[in-house]
Amino acid sequence: MKWNHAIAVLLTGAMLLTGLAGCGKAEEDTGSGEKETTAVKQAADVKAVDTFTLAYNEKDGLDPLSCSSAENQMLMPLCFESLFQLDDHFEPQPVLCDSMEQENTRSYNLTIRSGILFHSGQEMTVEDVVYSLNNARLRENSIYQDKLSCISSVKYNDDEIHVRLYTSKSERELQALLDVPIFRKGSEEDEIPDGSGPYQVVRQDSALNLIPFEQWSGGKVGYCSSITLKSVSDSSGAANLLSSGEISMLLQQDAEKEPITGAKYTSSVPTTRLHYLGLNCDWAPLDEEDVRTALSMLMDREMIVQTCFAGRADAASLPMVSIPESIEAPKYDKAAALELLEDAGIYDRDSDGYLDISNGRQFKLEIIYNEQYSTKGAVLEQYASTLNEAGIQTTVTPLSFEDCQSKLRRETFQIYYGEYEMTPDFDLSSIISDGGERNFGNFYSRDMQDALSDLHEGQPEEYEQTVEDYLECFMEETPILPIAFERNLISSATKLPEGFDPWPNDIFHGIETWSAS
Repeated sequence: MKWNHAIAVLLTGAMLLTGLAGCGKAEEDTGSGEKETTAVKQAADVKAVDTFTLAYNEKDGLDPLSCSSAENQMLMPLCFESLFQLDDHFEPQPVLCDSMEQENTRSYNLTIRSGILFHSGQEMTVEDVVYSLNNARLRENSIYQDKLSCISSVKYNDDEIHVRLYTSKSERELQALLDVPIFRKGSEEDEIPDGSGPYQVVRQDSALNLIPFEQWSGGKVGYCSSITLKSVSDSSGAANLLSSGEISMLLQQDAEKEPITGAKYTSSVPTTRLHYLGLNCDWAPLDEEDVRTALSMLMDREMIVQTCFAGRADAASLPMVSIPESIEAPKYDKAAALELLEDAGIYDRDSDGYLDISNGRQFKLEIIYNEQYSTKGAVLEQYASTLNEAGIQTTVTPLSFEDCQSKLRRETFQIYYGEYEMTPDFDLSSIISDGGERNFGNFYSRDMQDALSDLHEGQPEEYEQTVEDYLECFMEETPILPIAFERNLISSATKLPEGFDPWPNDIFHGIETWSAS
């Protein structure tokens, strides 16, 4: 296993549903001028702002595949587009993709929209798209390598792109993974690679600015005629600029950090960053399904989100952000949890107020976490208090990263606090699959494996049912205890614009309809 990398992701958080049957069709210009008229009318309805300024991390650069700072990541959707974009429910929506055809569970054919222009004026081709995707999955400094590791090859033949996978992925899952910035082949060495987004970067008097791209396929942007980029060297510098009113908006990705002082208006967007408790399923009685389910039912997630995350998270008892209406997610229920434990032979045998396993042994738990993170400690103290009130003697043990790593590697733990940046397809295989690199608790279930396989291999029309089956199986097995999905915080020095409708990876979604408040 890749212990250092995997445990760092889980314990330190250092890294930061309904299927689509197809991609849909892009709006075409029939030559009647109707599209242009709509764009002009749309722009005429917009009230522009006088100034708009964003932070630009000068150390990070604007390479869409390698920039990782929150400041520059926030700029990417303004400058680049992707085949698909994830909406606020993490459903993939087509952007540059025109159609998608599934050959089998490991092979797909895609066609791209015609007439898409890069900022240079050159038309986007399948060669540009294939080149971008292959660089995203293979280039050493690409931040998309892990997400696209399921892809074995991307090739093109005439006007069609062929994507082959190592492992099965449903159509919806692959679409969710293809939210990768597309740039013109050959421009990656430029200071500013050539994209097709609503704004293009220009250098004016040695400073970088964003100006509307007049030939953008999404329409005419009238909210601001120029976005000033103010250079910073780190996130602290960006926060200071927002506090002083020198920049207009900022994205804060770490819930451990306090909200920025001076932020007059805030909003938030969901992420796939899952906080959860991992269980050692080789340790009795955590090897029993009913016991794990009872521990899940004893977690008051809504209270944890409000008190420990200050609302900057979404309570989650299941490992997906969007849950089908047919699924009733587990809720905090102390009475039902104690009943499950009693069915498993765990109850207060001697009336001392503590639950016993057998032979007079009390049910005791220890939960470990990386002491560097105060939010995690607060979550665990609250959860431990609930468990102790239920008669389960629980201790919370803060450890150094090295000691946490050692305990996971040697499997000398009962429960640990994990944090996992899930891919947009919400694939939990690495944590709950046999041999998964993050499966530190040795969980194994044939039924769970089958449910995962069906989820990955199902046809588009089967996706909703396979999601339901997968989540039903998860609730029965309870391989981990999900806590919450973290939210990114958007802070603004001025009132948020009319029409502000941020999506997880694009807080400027719908900017063509924004209007000054």
